[in-house]
Amino acid sequence: MVLPSYSFVFIFLPVVTVLYRIANSRRLYTLGKIILLVSSLFFYALLTPGIKGLAALLLSVLFCYVLADLGLRKVTSLSVRKLLLALGVIANLALLIYCRYLSYINTLAEQAGLGSFAFEALVVPVGISYFTFSQIAYLVDTYRDPSISYSLLDYSLFVTFFPKITVGPIALTSELIPQFNDIARKQIDYDRMAKGFYRFTLGLAKKLILADNLGKFADMGYQFIPNLGSADALLVILSYTLQIYFDFSGYCDLASGICLMLGFDLCENFDGPYRSLSIVEFWKRWHISLTRFFRNYMYIPMGGNRKGKVRTYINNLIIFLVSGLWHGAATHFVLWGGLHGVGMIISRMISPATSRIPKCIRWVLTFSFVNLAWVFFRAEDTTVAISMLSRLFTAGPMPLNSAIVAGCIPTEFRLIQWLILKVAPGITYYSGCAIWILLVITGISFSAFSKSSKERCESFTPSRMRTVTTVLLFTWSVLSMSEVAEFIYVNF
Repeated sequence: MVLPSYSFVFIFLPVVTVLYRIANSRRLYTLGKIILLVSSLFFYALLTPGIKGLAALLLSVLFCYVLADLGLRKVTSLSVRKLLLALGVIANLALLIYCRYLSYINTLAEQAGLGSFAFEALVVPVGISYFTFSQIAYLVDTYRDPSISYSLLDYSLFVTFFPKITVGPIALTSELIPQFNDIARKQIDYDRMAKGFYRFTLGLAKKLILADNLGKFADMGYQFIPNLGSADALLVILSYTLQIYFDFSGYCDLASGICLMLGFDLCENFDGPYRSLSIVEFWKRWHISLTRFFRNYMYIPMGGNRKGKVRTYINNLIIFLVSGLWHGAATHFVLWGGLHGVGMIISRMISPATSRIPKCIRWVLTFSFVNLAWVFFRAEDTTVAISMLSRLFTAGPMPLNSAIVAGCIPTEFRLIQWLILKVAPGITYYSGCAIWILLVITGISFSAFSKSSKERCESFTPSRMRTVTTVLLFTWSVLSMSEVAEFIYVNF
């Protein structure tokens, strides 16, 4: 079961919301939290790898809670507390490496001539990258402030909470757990619920109407790179740039919308990143919770920017290399991280001079850099990435690939194409090209020149027009659910 599915939207979410609200209306607040926890565990058990993944998740939760509650909170010896923290961090990272990086380590060992080992993880829990980082943050926060204390119920609910467990964002205990216990949030707030449904609908539309349709062009383009002209390559690269934004931010909107309907506020993960005028600004707006984690729990402990410019630049580069590796166990992900690390360093170095450059030029340069870097993120390996970039810069002016145009027309436009085929068959290719270009332009317009979901929700006021728009978007999205693709970031 995934968030944009009939079973989730029309059965799971309404049932959980109603049961939770009934429990709270009778002041059975602990029962309400138990309902959310059981629902979250049930939701997680339905995901691959099922019970095995759930068992691994629960063992991880229990280990971290016991280590924090019985160790970091109660032990007074500083050296022992440091040892316990190191044990907790290493254990969490070891589980992450075991589940996600054995194959990559094996490949590196073979390339280094060290032989290979036939060893695979028994289970790879969904969302392990996200709940691992959340739990490391909890251990570090408890080490820094031993007065932090949560019940096992609250902590278990925090880690397993179904809106965020699979794709984040990487929330902190200090953000969510107090909300679980806030009596005021347990009362039904119809304005908050309306805002939540509105944001949930925005997430559905981003994922099902924009991301999945753009993804068809991107996927086919990367399958047939040798057949691409420069214009094809440009549109394919742009399609993926927009796909990954609408896909990931769409999930975060779904999660935030669910939380709002339940009475909670989830931390923001996106704030119009494609509006950015520099790489520094981009990373303040893109995957905000991951950036925050690396800043607070790695960059600052490494010295941050307190030890001179050279050390600051080295710290930045290390953080981005680790970020690339976090996204995937492959060299091309590390290269993607390295590119952004270098981009961040250059952006910081030239920031005094760039302030005099017109904003439109800074936007074009930043957006172009982000697009080119995404090629290394999307490609199956470095060779494929270089091949795509080669087609972009050397393939020359060729007509758009007819196979891609014909094979990726969104369902919503197939009737139009069919009518054109009946009336003027000679222009179906050109109308198909226009649809692809129009979809990309629409994506750029919404991602770079329109309000972000955060801004739309902050200015949300119920109105007849907004109600009609929300109902239309929700209906359109529901009709598109039969073709829903997996979220990109569920694999990270």
